[in-house]
Amino acid sequence: MAPDRVAALTQIWREVLGNPELDESSDLFENDGSSLHVLQITGRIHDALGVDVKLRHVFSHASPRSLSDFLEGEPGQVDSGADGARS
Repeated sequence: MAPDRVAALTQIWREVLGNPELDESSDLFENDGSSLHVLQITGRIHDALGVDVKLRHVFSHASPRSLSDFLEGEPGQVDSGADGARS
């Protein structure tokens, strides 16, 4: 599932930042991302993947590949499903 997740996250980065040139290694903050973009990204991740990612995880893992690797390696760090809470 990781390649599909990376592709989905990359698409979310492109849409939120309005830059179709971004790739899986594109850093959110090196591409004019802000805390508002982080909020939008976490919402879109929830909608697209059904995973509630904490804001701090996007700040710490600011590229699609890095966040995907984190989600793959640390499943206990995110809450899945409708009962999950974002912070």
